Amino acid sequence: MAGGAFSYGYSIYYALSYFVTAYSTGFILAKYYWTYSKKHGYLTQADFFADRYESRLLGVLVAIVGVLALLPYIQLQITGTGIIVESASYGAIDRTTAFIIAFICVAIFVFVGGARGILWTNVLQGVLMFICAFIVLGVPLIGVGGIDKLFAKVIESYPQYLVPPGGRGIHPIQWYMSSLLLTTLGFWMFPHLVMRVYAAKDPKTPMRSCAWMPWYSILAFPIVLAGYSALILIPKLKVADMAVMETVKLIYPPAIVGLIGAGGLAAAVSTGAGLIQASAAIIARNWIQRGFWPKASDIATAWAARILTLIISIISLLLALYAPALLVFLLLVAYSFVVQFFPGTIFGYAWKKATKIGVMSGIIVGCIVVILTTFVWRDPMGVHSGIWGLAANFAVTIPVSLATKPPREETLKRFFSF
Repeated sequence: MAGGAFSYGYSIYYALSYFVTAYSTGFILAKYYWTYSKKHGYLTQADFFADRYESRLLGVLVAIVGVLALLPYIQLQITGTGIIVESASYGAIDRTTAFIIAFICVAIFVFVGGARGILWTNVLQGVLMFICAFIVLGVPLIGVGGIDKLFAKVIESYPQYLVPPGGRGIHPIQWYMSSLLLTTLGFWMFPHLVMRVYAAKDPKTPMRSCAWMPWYSILAFPIVLAGYSALILIPKLKVADMAVMETVKLIYPPAIVGLIGAGGLAAAVSTGAGLIQASAAIIARNWIQRGFWPKASDIATAWAARILTLIISIISLLLALYAPALLVFLLLVAYSFVVQFFPGTIFGYAWKKATKIGVMSGIIVGCIVVILTTFVWRDPMGVHSGIWGLAANFAVTIPVSLATKPPREETLKRFFSF
């Protein structure tokens, strides 16, 4: 977030806003996710698509797109961890070495710690992030002289950062609104979050979490302020994503810098570990056991998942080393792909005429449009690429579903009888 504020300005506010809108969406979806997963025995998001639309191939497609979408998200965690290591070492550890250290930390954590390790690290993360938010708040208060003075200086020197189209002039208001819509609809399409709801003991647990999580945006606000502070304190900062660590180093002793680094590391490592585990589980279950090797035993599948964690970690490390990008951009790329599951998810619960061919065609077309509007024609008319992909997805899914054979009546009864 700090890197986004430093680079673009106002448009990063979507990242604060979606804490409310995305978790409101999650509050509604959680009951459906949990209820149907327990009734039909789902472990992954792809299980739902394969069962609801009577298509193992669709399940494999969803698994492939889901894992590919998680790769930039995992890359983000390794990149973030590497940046923290490099900055907290005061430059003693170079970027490449820092990324390798980050990779080793995440890979070992996943392979040895497992789900229980992630759980306890998440607890530590929550405590540290709460403490760190107040420490980072000291950057504008101490380093700049107060939040009011910070914004006065930004208005004086960088007024374009506070209004559309932002600091670099590339994010008009429609980009902000479309990014907010993208994250609102896409957040609960991430495979690892769906799996987390499936694993809950009852639907009230994730719903309760969704009710409380919007308060987390309060802790994110100081991070944005640190990004603005970097504009004033370190205007020639070369790596925008280092804004928090570099501004903290200006006003706090090394011990406090280390605490901030520990909070960031806990967040990045636990999130990265969860993403890698989810990706490996999806590949093992939906690519291997229910795709290309149906006779694979549970033991063989479990071992495949453990080996895949290492492979996925290595791929993410290579992406971090050779395809670097601003962290905010990486996350939005991931959202652009997973949001293509939204039509199939909603229609799966609410529209009997949705078909496997319609949903499959929509996902494929949506992903193609995302690729084109991300790397060829970037965000046409200022609207985020993920929304263009989603619009194309709906435009294909509905008519193709109406023109093709719906699922069997027996299948529909299992989904619409309660």
